[in-house]
Order: sequence, then C-alpha cells, then structure tokens
Amino acid sequence: MSSEERGRASYLDLLISTLMEHEKNLNTIVEKLEEVSQSLREAVERLEVEKREASMKEAIVEKRGEERASSERDTLTYIRLKLGRKTEDIIKIIESLKKEE
Repeated sequence: MSSEERGRASYLDLLISTLMEHEKNLNTIVEKLEEVSQSLREAVERLEVEKREASMKEAIVEKRGEERASSERDTLTYIRLKLGRKTEDIIKIIESLKKEE
C-alpha cells in the first residue's frame, strides 16, 4: 500500500467511526423523543378525561338546579286558617308567606 492509499484508508476509518458515533447519538435522541411523545400523549388523554368529567359534573349540577327550580315552581302550599280571624289578619298572614319565598 502506498502512503496515499494508507491516508485514504485512515480517512475512511475516521469517517466510518464518526458516522457510527453520530448514529448512536441519534438513536439515543430518538428514544428520548419517543418517551417525551408518549408522556405528552398520556398527559393529553388525562386532560381530555378531566375535561369530559368536568363537563359531565356541570351538566349534572345544572340538571339538579333545573329539577329544584321546577319542583319549587310546582310546590303546593297548604294553609289551614281559623275562620274566626279578621280578614285583615288573614291578608297579613298570606302576604308575609309570599315574602318568604
């Protein structure tokens, strides 16, 4: 082998070893990116589940509020009054009951 061929061979050996080292580094980086990607995917899924649960809770609370409102509107109040009272007293009693609602 001539010195020129040895120089080329040395250069190719250096190039090959450098490329192999870069490949190892790139593999390590790709593995880390895959882990980060998986973690992000899991975090997004958890957020979506929490968002769905929150909207479901809001819907339940709203429905209960509507049920209470409708039940309050449909409430029948039974009042038993003695007839021996004056008409003005009965009117005052009824008006005071209206104010409490």
